[in-house]
Amino acid sequence: MRKLLWIALLAVGTVGVAQDSVRYTGGYVFHDGIYLDFAAFRHNAPSIPISALRTAQGQPVDDLRNSGEKLYFIDSAGQRTRVELDGTWGFCNSGVVYVRAGNGFSRIGLMGSLAHLVYDATYRNFDPYMMGGSTTYTVEEQRFLDMATGAFPPVSAAGIRAVLARDGLLLEEFDALPKKQRKRPEAVFLFMRRYNDRHPLYFPK
Repeated sequence: MRKLLWIALLAVGTVGVAQDSVRYTGGYVFHDGIYLDFAAFRHNAPSIPISALRTAQGQPVDDLRNSGEKLYFIDSAGQRTRVELDGTWGFCNSGVVYVRAGNGFSRIGLMGSLAHLVYDATYRNFDPYMMGGSTTYTVEEQRFLDMATGAFPPVSAAGIRAVLARDGLLLEEFDALPKKQRKRPEAVFLFMRRYNDRHPLYFPK
């Protein structure tokens, strides 16, 4: 009975969303430009369209990935304002979304209600006994992107469980696994896929 109730609630929620939105597929078109925040991305409405961006020399910007940090926004009054790309949430270039993470911007590798990205992050260890006082090292990291909240949960048992808390059936199945198995990457990604199957991602039409 409990299982049927969860299925019914999920179906009602999906219908309500689909009325003014479209379910994400690989052919969905993202508009190019800069997202100042997560909301701009979720509405597929860049805060600054790429058509309004200029280089330091006043030339139109056609590739945000190789534009460097000196970008300028031309507003409706013709005023030029500096845009700090590194301080933005992300951008879309040629229909591909990149999110600010780690040492730069990372492409969303797997899009879904629970998306996935991989990026490089550099850390510094301070050691007073070493010449220079510190060492740096770079590691590859993974994060989920929760499309419901904009949060970046870790790719771990704790990270996926926090998301599954919104789906009683999946949470119950996940918690039923032996603790050691829940920590395995295969289990984490399996439940990510199952969550995305049960909770399709929607964007504005």
